[in-house]
Amino acid sequence: SSVKVAEKIAEVLRERGFEADVRSLKESAAIRGYDAAVLGSAINGGVWLPETLAYLQSNRESLSKIPVAVFSVHGMALGDSEKETTRRLSYLDKVRQVIDPVAEGFFAGKMQEMNWLQAQAFKFFGGTVVEGDGRDYEKIAAWAKELEI
Repeated sequence: SSVKVAEKIAEVLRERGFEADVRSLKESAAIRGYDAAVLGSAINGGVWLPETLAYLQSNRESLSKIPVAVFSVHGMALGDSEKETTRRLSYLDKVRQVIDPVAEGFFAGKMQEMNWLQAQAFKFFGGTVVEGDGRDYEKIAAWAKELEI
């Protein structure tokens, strides 16, 4: 899900006249030669994936010199209530300890198939069970069009 979101963001940035590429963490040992960055991660356990947080830490110095926007792909706290908004914003608490993002995006992902029991447990913990692909490419594009990087 995160890769497809990143590809859509890069597409919009290219339409805006920026050079943009999509690279996995494994392909990007260090951030060098970039004027800005957009980094994203899936959410697991209410935080970015450990390997993404480790990448932020190891590139902290380089990232502090350029504008960095971040996005999260998740299946919980998708609503607009105050409680869900607060929870969603907390997904980036560990990210904000490392960098100060110029923009933050939160997007629904493509959910894995769940049986009835898994779906009930997911709902119990605040998840929004989305049938199939919950990615809203119009919302993603709108966010990318407004990025000030």
